[in-house]
Amino acid sequence: MVSTKRRRTRASTTKRRYRWLKLLFLLALLGALALAGYMVYLDLQLRERLDSRQYQLPARVYARPLVLREGMVMHPGELASEFAALSYREQAVPSEPGSWTREGMEYRVWRRDFIHSDGRSAGAVVSFRLRNDEISNLRDGSGQRLAEFRLDAANIGSLLGGGDDRNPVRFNEIPPLVANTLIAVEDQDFLHHFGISPRGIARAMVANVKAGRLVQGGSTITQQLVKNIFFDHKPSLQRKINEALMAVLMEMHYDKGYILQEYINEVWLGQQGARGIYGFGLAAEFYFQQPLDTLEPHQIALLVGLAKGASYYNPWRHPERAQARRNTVLDVMQTHGLITQTQYALYSTKSLGVVKGGVTAQNPYPAFTERLLEELRPYYSYEELRTAGLRIYTTLAPSVQKLAEEAVSNGVQALEKERHIEDNSLQAAAVLLDNGSGNVLAMVGDRDPDYPGFNRALEARRQVGSLIKPAVYLTALERPLEYNLATLLDDAPIRIEEADGDVWMPQNFDKRAHGQIPLYVALAKSYNLATAHLGLDLGLQNVRQTIRRLGVEAHLPRVPALLLGAVEMTPFEVAGMYQAIANGGEAVQPRTLLAVADAEGVRVQHFRRRTHRGVDPVPAYLLRWGLEQAVREGTGRSSAKRLPGSVAFAGKTGTTNNNRDSWFAGFSPDVTAVVWLGRDDNERTRLTGSTGALPIWTEIMRKLPHQHGPIEPPRGVEFKPVNARGQFMDPDYCRGGYEIPFSFETRLQPAPECRGQDRWRWFRNLFGRDRRDVAPREQMTPGWGVNPSEQQLREERRRQLWEQLRGDDAEEFGPAPGSEDEPIELPSEQGRSQPIDTESRDVPGEEVQPTGPALEDQWP
Repeated sequence: MVSTKRRRTRASTTKRRYRWLKLLFLLALLGALALAGYMVYLDLQLRERLDSRQYQLPARVYARPLVLREGMVMHPGELASEFAALSYREQAVPSEPGSWTREGMEYRVWRRDFIHSDGRSAGAVVSFRLRNDEISNLRDGSGQRLAEFRLDAANIGSLLGGGDDRNPVRFNEIPPLVANTLIAVEDQDFLHHFGISPRGIARAMVANVKAGRLVQGGSTITQQLVKNIFFDHKPSLQRKINEALMAVLMEMHYDKGYILQEYINEVWLGQQGARGIYGFGLAAEFYFQQPLDTLEPHQIALLVGLAKGASYYNPWRHPERAQARRNTVLDVMQTHGLITQTQYALYSTKSLGVVKGGVTAQNPYPAFTERLLEELRPYYSYEELRTAGLRIYTTLAPSVQKLAEEAVSNGVQALEKERHIEDNSLQAAAVLLDNGSGNVLAMVGDRDPDYPGFNRALEARRQVGSLIKPAVYLTALERPLEYNLATLLDDAPIRIEEADGDVWMPQNFDKRAHGQIPLYVALAKSYNLATAHLGLDLGLQNVRQTIRRLGVEAHLPRVPALLLGAVEMTPFEVAGMYQAIANGGEAVQPRTLLAVADAEGVRVQHFRRRTHRGVDPVPAYLLRWGLEQAVREGTGRSSAKRLPGSVAFAGKTGTTNNNRDSWFAGFSPDVTAVVWLGRDDNERTRLTGSTGALPIWTEIMRKLPHQHGPIEPPRGVEFKPVNARGQFMDPDYCRGGYEIPFSFETRLQPAPECRGQDRWRWFRNLFGRDRRDVAPREQMTPGWGVNPSEQQLREERRRQLWEQLRGDDAEEFGPAPGSEDEPIELPSEQGRSQPIDTESRDVPGEEVQPTGPALEDQWP
């Protein structure tokens, strides 16, 4: 009976166990099926995300590549600035791409491989000599002579700040020391595990138990990559499980090289405002301004150390903490044989060597970038610029931008100190253009060039004062039968009653009227009264049309004060106007954009140079010559002592009412530069154009390379000596006068003092026909200029005649070729002539009219 109960009990227990086992089996099966289904779901998510994965990359912006040419003018300091912008390292012997050396004035440079807008340029070595600021003996690595050699273009930032930013690298571009150090520090079993590392987990548990706190994690590089791509960083058991499962799946589908590549591109390594610094490629630029493949072991150690916590080990905020972490990584590198003990001793004592915080901002040149975005918007959407990884090739010249920034920042501070102006009250802007191409070489929109706020170069519309006067004089010079540079203008008081009852009575700065003065002197010394009389005689509408033909699109008021500068323009617009004068009347549209390519540099869109000719070359040249005199003898003459005399600089000062705005706009044969100074509240600065903007302009132009020698006049221009009344003094008959250029259409009156002095005519005939037998100028085809052979023959005749004539009689034929002409004389108030006084006055100021809009250059 008992045994029967026991058997029944045993059978019942067996059935219950079987049922439980069956239930457990079913549950396990269901769990396995659920897990498999979940794994399939995770696998679909993983593969869909990774197979179609594209980084959302902001557009990369590149400066113009420096092209070295035989005979090119360049300063050593400018060359060093270009190398610094490229992050080229100076070495005793160039040992790798991105390095250079200098022995005396002999240079050797190893260019990096780079994708330009017209194709890839492979890494190569070039050598050259820089003697007297001129490049010569340009040769490649094998010693073959080169006409030119193009370096790679400096990465100057990216467009549209905020969000994740990275500079992805491919696996074959990852330096082995970076990969091996990362594996040694983060995941020593990386090459052997299948996504999760039991050994790593056990090692982390032991370390945490010994420390009594969490000091080490057991996540593999694969798990960390999964976390960075798919999950946030909030700790949870569910997230850890998902990480492990997806890590296993990732290892099933992708090889170790791909996983390591993606981790190196994905890991967060810093923050700059709203901009996240992701990946080792961008971090190398952000912290060291160097490409990843040029980093030294201690720099690599710092970046690998930051992967543990970029905020905690921030090298700018916590340098001691960052250095300790770096040295820990260096110790690991030594332990694993990646560096020697000697190297460890050397690198562990080095400073962190990080660059100034923010130097590699997304927008390091905010003024320039604003204009660049304006040019891009018609062609690319905001989303494309923010995410498509486009390569933007621009016109910015890093060395020119650097010296412009320094000149503006230092110049403003110096003016405030020297002239006892309130600290931080002055603001400034500067624009520099390449004359021939229209390329914007540099742009500064604030006294603090890095400040991304109000861009005064593009947005500050201020009255330009006397900067508008060249348009008045150009209008006159386009009428060669009526006006020329020697035409006498009436610098006399003027009074105009306008329709609204206002009275316009401009004055010269010195409150004096100067009587009859040559046109070019009125321009050089910026006399208001002479300019107003001339403009009214020409017609206000004609002057307005000339301003338009010079490329100005700003609003032009239909009032007489326009003639003296009652028009508001930005520095960028002024630069375009003066560049048209510098180009001999051909306006080239200023541009910052050269080309755009996709992320691989394959599909390229080029942007062509756009030009239009609004002014004939002959009057444009005559105006340029007049503006050269403004720099040499007029309101800009304070710059002449600091600029090379062999360069044809030209320009114009501008000051507005109550000295609110200080301007200087000028150019060399190569570059046009405009500088503006003022206050944002439009209060008085106590600065004129010559005391404020001109010194900064001079400092910029002084350090730039320029073409030396006089500007070649166009066909249709000849130089003739004239007296103070603008009458022709034929050198074959009399001496003296001042030689200035004229259009061949100009008919000059002969000077009375030169008539009848032909006693040497018989002698002149020995060397050719009499000058009076030459066809009159008006019978020559206007605009076609001097016959070169005839001009050469004339000069040779004159030289021979001078050599044969000795003694006092030689003076009948004018000064010896090559000697200085006598200075031109101005009529006195009594009608007698008196020499121009170029020495007895102080540094020129500018003329400001006391009534009406602010307008004039000052001449004390």
